[in-house]
Amino acid sequence: MPVRKIVSTRVIFKRVRAVFIVTTLSLIGFKACNSVDESQARLVLRNQSESTVNFMQVKVNDKTFEMSNILPGQEQMWKFKPTNTNLFAVNGKLAAGIPIHASSLGSLASPNNKEHHLTIQENGQIAYSSPK
Repeated sequence: MPVRKIVSTRVIFKRVRAVFIVTTLSLIGFKACNSVDESQARLVLRNQSESTVNFMQVKVNDKTFEMSNILPGQEQMWKFKPTNTNLFAVNGKLAAGIPIHASSLGSLASPNNKEHHLTIQENGQIAYSSPK
């Protein structure tokens, strides 16, 4: 013979309250995660030369990104937190022994600039662009 359980209103209230709390905390966590991504900018390094980049170092403010053996046509992306006075310096070397060096290629300080492209050309020169 089956036993019927009667659920009291107090139990129902506790369950609804638990679901509400879990939902609220999930939304708060989701907004916190999204706000971190909104405050980050991307730096994209693209090798358009016909040589492999043996070593590349990009310094943005106080953060240094390093990569080695970037093949022709390959792209590397880093995220960083922009500040009001963003400066960056680039140092590296192509496989042909050609040095790569650049500094102050563009203004990273604009809050609208969330993506920055550095393109390594055949002669070791670097082109900077910031698509809107």
